[in-house]
Amino acid sequence: MTAQAEVIRLAQELVRIPSENPTGSEEAVGDYVFHWLGGLDVEVRKEEVEPGRFNVVARLEGATEHPRLVYTGHLDTVPSGEGWTKDPFSGEIVQGNLYGRGSADMKGGLAAALIAFKRICLRREKPCHSFVFLACVDEEGPFMKGALSAVEKGWVTGKDFLLAAEPSGLAVLAAHKGPLWFEITTQGKMAHAGKPHLGVDAIHAMAEVITSLKRLVEDLLYDDSLLGKATLNVGRINGGVKINMVPDTCRAEADLRLTVPMTVAQGRQLVEKAIAQGTGKVPGSRGSYRVLGVERPPQRTPQDSPLLAAVTGAVRKVTGGEAELSGFPAYTDGAIMAARTGTPHCLTFGPGYLAQAHAIDEYVPIEHLILASDILTETALEILF
Repeated sequence: MTAQAEVIRLAQELVRIPSENPTGSEEAVGDYVFHWLGGLDVEVRKEEVEPGRFNVVARLEGATEHPRLVYTGHLDTVPSGEGWTKDPFSGEIVQGNLYGRGSADMKGGLAAALIAFKRICLRREKPCHSFVFLACVDEEGPFMKGALSAVEKGWVTGKDFLLAAEPSGLAVLAAHKGPLWFEITTQGKMAHAGKPHLGVDAIHAMAEVITSLKRLVEDLLYDDSLLGKATLNVGRINGGVKINMVPDTCRAEADLRLTVPMTVAQGRQLVEKAIAQGTGKVPGSRGSYRVLGVERPPQRTPQDSPLLAAVTGAVRKVTGGEAELSGFPAYTDGAIMAARTGTPHCLTFGPGYLAQAHAIDEYVPIEHLILASDILTETALEILF
């Protein structure tokens, strides 16, 4: 089997194993990856994250342990959902695209990284530094438990080079926005709708808070060349009891995406300031907020990073063109591991387009699978030999 055929077949096999989160399990696809890696002469482990869920880790020992090169990806996908025109677990190839849930996000990336890892192992030559392949569970969950467990077990440190093979359209994504998820609650006083002046309208207060927060975010001077400006999305809102009652409570859930060089503390301060400003415009109202489990700093790899030089050089060598450098509006396992360990060397690079992630009739271009596996191989050669 040619190398090109192997990466295509591997991507198909991974897509054919459902691993939906939260409606399914990653166990079957984790077993497949574990046994596939078992055919290589390297250390391979299953490491339990919680009952029934495990990360898969493979390590090719180097002359020195650090700085390790770590290729990472996730085993889970979002649920397939309804409305597909193709079987979401077929791995069907139509007009140069491989279809299926997770084909872009990110079983195509897993396949490309696995093939690159295999090629390095088959050299039968000890690399300068250890090479780790890390497949995590629960990236699609809100807490990224697999990535956090890998950090706790020491697979990524502040010294290491980290690459997440997420769908990037073959662009080199050298920065990630930091998500801050929170719920704002405004409180007022209930009254009859016929005499609203006797009450305090919590929905009105929430409207003022949201308007204030949007203005504060838009007025920020930070405008990173890769990430752009910070953004705010209010995704859910709920308030009131009946149409003829002044609402005494309103709740809204929002997602603030922090850009470089913002901190989580600065994001919190924006929310607090907006609550003070907004409720101040509705006398008698009060406001508070709580973080919904996700508060992560933005991340950017320095321009002089050896990892960045290796990936852009590999793109040039394989494609003959210059790499497109950009930022990632979402957060990956790689970004959270970089944030927890402090390594500045974290990139996202992989086959498929972000627009296909979580989409109906999700697909990854076959050409991307082939190019990504070659580029990831060349990157590893540059870093490790």
